[in-house]
This record gives sequence, C-alpha cells and structure tokens, in this order.
Amino acid sequence: MHLNTLLCLISASSVLSFPTKPQPIHLPLQFVKTKRLTKRDIVVPLIEDVDLSELAVKVQIGTPAQEFLLLFDTGSADTWIPSTECLPSNGCPAFLKHFDASASSTYQSLQDEFLITYGIGSADGHYFKDTMSFVANDQKTMTVNQQTLATVNNAVGPISDQNQDTDVDHIILDGILGAGLPGGTVRHLQGKGPQYDPFPISLYKAGLIPNPVFSISMNQDKGKLILGGIDTEGISKEFVYTNLANHSSPSRWSINVEGLQFRNHKAVDESRNFKFNQGTPFGVDTGSNFMYLPRALANDLAVSITSNGTFALNRDGVFTTDCQFLSSLDSVNIYFKSSIDNSNTNINIPVSQLISKRDSDGQCLFLFIPSDDKFILGNMILRQFVTVFDFGDIPRIGFAPSKFPPLLITGDE
Repeated sequence: MHLNTLLCLISASSVLSFPTKPQPIHLPLQFVKTKRLTKRDIVVPLIEDVDLSELAVKVQIGTPAQEFLLLFDTGSADTWIPSTECLPSNGCPAFLKHFDASASSTYQSLQDEFLITYGIGSADGHYFKDTMSFVANDQKTMTVNQQTLATVNNAVGPISDQNQDTDVDHIILDGILGAGLPGGTVRHLQGKGPQYDPFPISLYKAGLIPNPVFSISMNQDKGKLILGGIDTEGISKEFVYTNLANHSSPSRWSINVEGLQFRNHKAVDESRNFKFNQGTPFGVDTGSNFMYLPRALANDLAVSITSNGTFALNRDGVFTTDCQFLSSLDSVNIYFKSSIDNSNTNINIPVSQLISKRDSDGQCLFLFIPSDDKFILGNMILRQFVTVFDFGDIPRIGFAPSKFPPLLITGDE
C-alpha cells in the first residue's frame, strides 16, 4: 500500500465517531407542597396542614415545545394535559397551562376517547400523538417522537381544585405524567384500543436511556428521578427486590405483600406478626401520600404501636394518637418475596416516621389508613427509600434505605 494512502486511512480513522451508549438521565423532582390530598387519597379536610408533598417534573410537548409541570405518577400509565377547550367551568382553571394542538406542527389527532377515574377525581378527553421531551442533566433535550398522550376537556379532582392564591409555594400542577406500565393504559383496560408505551418506556425503546429502569428518591428538600439508572449514591444498604404481582403480564406497579411485623425495640416477645393468608397486591404509588392497609390490619397495627390503646379513628377515617410516639424507637417491617431466591425479605420503617403532627391543633395522626378495597405504599413510605422501578424482562421493584430521607414537619419546628 502506498505510504500516502496509508497515512490518509489512518488520518480518516482517527476522526471516525462511533455511537456512544446513552447515559442515565438525572432529573429533579419538585416537591409541590399541598394542603389537599392527591388524586388517590381520601378527602380528609382535617389534615390539611400535615406535611404532604406531590412529586412534579417539567416536560415539553409539541413543536415548538409547550412546557408543563406534571405530577409524576407511578400509579397510572396515561399522561394528560388540559386542552384549550377545557375551561374553568369544565374543571381547568385559567392559570393552568393548556395545550394548543393547532400550534404544534407534529400534532397527530387520534379518535380514541380518553376517560380515567381516580380515587377522588376523573378526567376525559381524547388521545393524540406528538413529540414529548425534557431538558436532561447535561442540558441536552431528550425527545420521543409520536408519544401517545391525552388532552383533557373535562376534569374533576385535585388538579381542578388548585388555588393559585392560596396553594403552598404557589406551584401549580398542569396535569399528570403516568409512569405506569403499558398494560395499565386506560384505553387498553377499557377495551377501547391497544396498549401503548408510557413515556419512561418509550425513552428506553428509543435508545435514549441505557437500562429499562428508573429510580426515585426524596431527600430533605427535593426529589430525584433517574431514568435508565439507579441512585446508588443515596442508599445506606443494598437493594432488596421483589417481582411485580402477576409479573408475567403486569398492568400496574404493584407487589405482593406477605405481611407486616411490629417490632418492639425493648421487648422482642411483644413484637407482633401480621401474616396474610396469601400475597396481597399493594400498589407502589407516587400519586398517593399514605399507606393504605386492610381495615383489620390497620386497627391491629395501631393497637400494637400504642400498646395501651391511645388512638382513635376520627370521622374522616384517619387514626389520631398520642404525640409521644413521635419519639418511638419501635419499627414496622413490610415483608415480600425476594426476586432472587423467593425467600422472605423486608423493608423497615421507624414508627416515628409513621406519625405526623398537625400544626393547627397539635394533633398527631398515623400515616396509615384503613381501607376496604385499595392497598397502597405511598410517598410517606417511599420517602424512606430509594425505589427502583424495573420494567425489564421480569418486571420488579427494589427498595434500599435512603441516606437522607425527608424529615416530617411536626409543628414544633
């Protein structure tokens, strides 16, 4: 080979670029302080000043981009925003950002009807496809083309009930980003159309994130969402994983809980086990604040924690108790099957983090609520952990204790 030709080849090869593996995307999750409960929580007006938070993320939709602040919700799978047709009389206050479909050159209308019902609200409109993006940690815009979304023409519930003048921090949620699973999209569940990939899964399939996972952590003053990776820097122990309930064809981020245990730190023999007859599905839900337990279990757990029965179920369905338990050294274990070897494993929650003190009257409340039909691990539990949502070949959820869990606001602060 001629020397000049060889040198040219070497020179050309030195500037060749090879595709680089995508990196995990780090996004801040805003704590939206709220005096109302989230969309799956019961209406409890007497706890309006307990320290409740919703997790929100900024996204852009359409071309050119229209920006929205959305509730990041693992308890649902559909992302929706208000349409320009949704007026205050339809449940969309004027201060919400409304999506103008006519202004987006990439908007594609779909005829499929969108109708979703939450614990204390609902929304209806129509599906559409458009670009959906956000600004990643390196300031690079990450975009999914033709993401299936919904615009809402009518809404009832917490999004509608926001008040720009009185809401804490004056941060307004425009809609909901459903981070659930394809089988949980309501169009599919209602038999009105095929399932589709929610946004985090679309990111992975588009090659924008390296792994089929995302993790959520809640620190003292902010939250963190890592798409395609795990917050290993924020954990104090290793992760424990459990497969999703019905993991062969899951529709929700739910796990089978085998039972609970109250651990008395002074007298082990006074600890109590509450074992279910079979694994009971619990939703792992960032769209809810509280832990919802079967009614009998919730009552027995309150009895065990207080030992002398110093608690009561108020008319709003919430347990009140003596504030002395804010300093309790006891704890509660939640048991489930390990995805590694199917053995029993658990996560541990201090009793002190299952109680909050209300500012208005100094009353202390348990953060678990008796329920007849929904069993949930909400943000008041998840804030103690870094939580991994793995949508790989065998979908699973992982928990590891957080190094920096948020502290409860107790009213004495």
